[in-house]
Amino acid sequence: MSKRWFSAAATLGVASVMFGAAAMAQTTTPTPTMGGAATATATAGAASTVTSTVATGTAVTTPTMGSTVVATGTTTATTGTPVPTVGVPAAVYVPGGTANFPFAHPAFQRVWERTDAPVKSGQVSRTWFWGPGPNTVGLIEAYREGPGGRHLVQYFDKSRMEINNPNANQTDPFFVTNGLLTVDLISGSIQEGDATFREFHPACIPMSGDFGDTLAPTYFAFQKVSVNGDRVDTHQATSRVGQPITATIDRNGNVGNDPSKANIQGVQVSQFISETKHNIPAVFWNFLNEQGPVRNAQGQVVQEQLIQPWFFASGYPISEPYWARATISGTVRDVLIQAYERRALTYVPNNPPGFQVEMANIGQHYFDWRYRNFGYCAGSTVTPPGQPTVAPTGTVFPDTTGTPAATGTAGATGTAVATGTAGATGTAVATGTAGAAGTATTTPSPAATGTATATMTSTP
Repeated sequence: MSKRWFSAAATLGVASVMFGAAAMAQTTTPTPTMGGAATATATAGAASTVTSTVATGTAVTTPTMGSTVVATGTTTATTGTPVPTVGVPAAVYVPGGTANFPFAHPAFQRVWERTDAPVKSGQVSRTWFWGPGPNTVGLIEAYREGPGGRHLVQYFDKSRMEINNPNANQTDPFFVTNGLLTVDLISGSIQEGDATFREFHPACIPMSGDFGDTLAPTYFAFQKVSVNGDRVDTHQATSRVGQPITATIDRNGNVGNDPSKANIQGVQVSQFISETKHNIPAVFWNFLNEQGPVRNAQGQVVQEQLIQPWFFASGYPISEPYWARATISGTVRDVLIQAYERRALTYVPNNPPGFQVEMANIGQHYFDWRYRNFGYCAGSTVTPPGQPTVAPTGTVFPDTTGTPAATGTAGATGTAVATGTAGATGTAVATGTAGAAGTATTTPSPAATGTATATMTSTP
């Protein structure tokens, strides 16, 4: 029976931590240019264009308003993947978590510190759970059930933190959640509410490997083994507990079999998940239930289960695990990949301990797909990205009745100016300069028109 996939909170129970991973098996996306006079102009599939200019001391992004803005880029003949040409100022987005962006909410910082502060301080050697730090300032995205139809989000390498109800109990472990990014990327639709979705396009972005890798399966390819364009999983499995994983998948989602993989340690199925009817191999199950050092609320490093419950950060599996080939740090390797609702897990047997199982850079992938015009598949309809709407700095949640003043954002010098926002409602607010002279000015943004929003009801 056809059904829409689980809502953003439908699969959550009681937990106390989010989970993420490092970029050991993947390289980051290119950093937006700051300095000099870099101008990127992308021509629309029809007649609209977006020009992003970033120069020393000034970050300017001016999307065309009115009907929906479309920006594509240069499509390669071999992969059908456009070069990302929609510019996002480095004052808003820098992949890799190295820009020292402030946390958009104290709860975001608490979640990050629990698992990744010990990694950053060198107290433990393991994959990142979120990343070295935020990749963006706080952003506002559409969410039907949120105040004013919006919610506060912040992107990291490994995911996107979000607060759907700012009036909820902040001590609740699920006050901060992370979205169904994997389902969005595979299906090609953006979740904008518990049961509200906006049609976009599937992501021809490799789940693993170096940026632009042409070997690893793309999110779109997983429609052949996971959820389809309607967010329906038509590839549910039966229990295979005790059996080894030997299935393979190529870049285009074609499935095969490699019996030689049966003897690799840890690839025997450990659990069958009845909620989504998929199998989890031992290496992934152990990772999702791992005990290790975390930083508690008192700042002490203690031993606890890293994810409580195990599915909090990843969600449930939405595919079977498959062996694939991917280029990692310039070398082609065998990678075991499995899609989950919120993350994608990878296993590289010859990685060092602590980095063999990781979570994909899905936060980077999703931001590139949604805002930087990356990941169009050959022959797919070009659907416009909207520029990200910056949240007012220094506030717990944006005022829905007016335009709060912006205050200080690390990562830019001089004057940051944001003019208009396509595909968003409310007011675009730019942030100013941290640690340098300059002011932040804002220009209210009318809601973009021409964007269809489909509302569907999920079926348990």
